[in-house]
Amino acid sequence: MNTEMNMDIEDMLTRELRQVADGLEIPPLPLLPSARPQRPTWAPLLAVAAVVLIALATLVGVLPDREGTPQPAPQPTEVATDDATEPEAVPTGPPTVPYVLDRVLHVGDRTFPGYDAVEGTAQGWVAVKPPSVWSTSIGGGAPSELEVALEQPPGVSPNGEYVAYISTEGEMNGFETAPAGEGMGLPVPVPVRDDDGVGTRIGAVTNDGWVIASGRGVGVLWRPFDGAEPVDLTETAPGQLVWQATRAGLVVVDGTGDARDPSGDNRVAGDGRVYLADVTPDGEMVPIADLPNFGIADVSEEWVAWVPAEQISGDVREYDEIRVRGLDGDDEGVLAPPPGWRFDNTRFTFEDAQFLLVRVTDGTQQRMARCSPALLECVLLS
Repeated sequence: MNTEMNMDIEDMLTRELRQVADGLEIPPLPLLPSARPQRPTWAPLLAVAAVVLIALATLVGVLPDREGTPQPAPQPTEVATDDATEPEAVPTGPPTVPYVLDRVLHVGDRTFPGYDAVEGTAQGWVAVKPPSVWSTSIGGGAPSELEVALEQPPGVSPNGEYVAYISTEGEMNGFETAPAGEGMGLPVPVPVRDDDGVGTRIGAVTNDGWVIASGRGVGVLWRPFDGAEPVDLTETAPGQLVWQATRAGLVVVDGTGDARDPSGDNRVAGDGRVYLADVTPDGEMVPIADLPNFGIADVSEEWVAWVPAEQISGDVREYDEIRVRGLDGDDEGVLAPPPGWRFDNTRFTFEDAQFLLVRVTDGTQQRMARCSPALLECVLLS
């Protein structure tokens, strides 16, 4: 019984597939000279018919719908881009980076008295107290004094992950600020003083852990975690003084003439240009955008904020405006302090691409303020 049933099913399938195959126009196969004619069998025909059925089923997806409207082919998913937009208001919450107010260092909810200045992020920073005693933070912990004699301030990367310094013995070295971070290995010798007799300084520490020593006639690029030999920047970027590292790149001064800082006071024709740049592993400076000459400045991914040197030179302790300009050269304006307050003559810093953190005073007390270059507005922080 089972054998007869199987034969019936096989005969039925064979008839149905033959009917489908008979209704199709199949072009003749090309003749192969070396092939002998073969007797046709049902196995190849059954395979062809099965393939045809699959193809017909597939074509249903591209045929018009019942209303006769062709269905569009699926389109690739478009990834939405989160372009920076102008903020709607200036937040008044606490600063998101370390700051000093009334000689008290604030890092999040913790405070450490006796400090004059700080630079870095909550993850890693360097701070100074009299008389030029430098401390740093490991993994966001309490201040720890650097156990090395320094003539110039240490440097910290914009992301707070690396600290570097030059000892009074002329050794450039540093370390990671993570709790389990590594040192930078064997120190690199650099001249303690430059051609003008000024102490060689850490010009920049990048977010990749690259360290640049900078001065007149002194320029060294060191990539300690890459295992590369130091690069002599006086050969690859002659006369270019690296002034500071920012979120957006390196601030560089063209010192091929008399200029040795970004103020522009000693400029001659073509000399003293200040620009934002990247540095290649081979020590070439690649310009990103021109910057104004300044006495104080910081740069975000979208803005440059600066105060001209003549505005704060001498014994000036307070001032009334900070100039801002988009890195693309557009949207230039002036920031004014909150009513009744003035800007304190200390460094300011961008918290992120949009907001600038600055210290203000009313003559009797100090407060922190947050400014938006896009809105040209500054507000006091709670």
